Amino acid sequence: MSGTYTRIKRHEVVELVESEYGLKVISMHESDKGILIYTDCGIKVLKKAKRDEAKIQFAAFAYEYLIEQGFCNMSRINKTQSGSYTINYNNSKYIIQDYARGKIMEIKTPEAAAKAAEALALLHKAGESFIPPQGSHARVDWGKWMDKFKANSINIRKYSKNLQNKKDLSRFDKLYAKHAEGYYEKMFNAYLIMRNFGYLEKVQQSMKQNQLIHSEYRRHSLLLNDKGEVFVTNLENCAYDIREADIATLLESFTGKNKAELAAAALKAYSAIIKLDRRSIKVIQAFVLQPKRFYKVIERYYGRKKNFTETELVNKLERAIKKEARKAAVLEVLEDYRTL
Repeated sequence: MSGTYTRIKRHEVVELVESEYGLKVISMHESDKGILIYTDCGIKVLKKAKRDEAKIQFAAFAYEYLIEQGFCNMSRINKTQSGSYTINYNNSKYIIQDYARGKIMEIKTPEAAAKAAEALALLHKAGESFIPPQGSHARVDWGKWMDKFKANSINIRKYSKNLQNKKDLSRFDKLYAKHAEGYYEKMFNAYLIMRNFGYLEKVQQSMKQNQLIHSEYRRHSLLLNDKGEVFVTNLENCAYDIREADIATLLESFTGKNKAELAAAALKAYSAIIKLDRRSIKVIQAFVLQPKRFYKVIERYYGRKKNFTETELVNKLERAIKKEARKAAVLEVLEDYRTL
């Protein structure tokens, strides 16, 4: 094996899969989606799991629940013969899923943006009233974002104040100082929007519905199958949270010069299935407005300390600033959007 799975030995994987899942392995090879395993029961995908057993169980139950509720374009996590959702190999956990044929969805037209948004709305509808069995560990993000944005804005101010007492500024310090005030305002305004436009009410509503969201709903989590249908992948990081978080993630993922057109089409298509009121639009705006890429890099440099060199972090900050600037067109759509 090569690349991500370079330490995996073919014969050991074959033996493990056959013994744990009761499958007959015919052949296997590495792909960008994991290790494809051709078996007597179809094609499977072996993927390294980044979460612990209880959280993987939560995701596995979520897959099953969504499929039971009629959202079937997903690839469930397979159980072993002993009933586990993971297998252990080389001190790491792995999962096996059914393979989904398709290509990563290109969202370059309003029609494609609408199709992706429709699939998200249907996923959200299917994800209502989800209660996992005991023993799983849910990721719960209800209510955390407003205070998080406020705390992040305070940290930006703190880092700026610390620079005032520093004699020799690094390249990173100078780049940060040039943009800090503008991004402080974005972060604090994101907090104010959530505070003033019913974020906590949206949280209460979501909690009553036991609303499940995807958490990483962007182009690379979407496949277009042979029938032209959207197939959703990467549900392993699903969580309890408000729907608006997923919608913002989708809007932010749009690229190209027609981002505004794509965003407008996506909002219209989603709202045709699940109504978006003015407060929903403002909360989505807050999610998009907060400069998470910028903050992630500066927190790594000034906060948790770095596993990267100065040059690497400067490059990361430059890229983050460029990506933050690209959100302007989507923010304009959200600012001008009129709910019906």
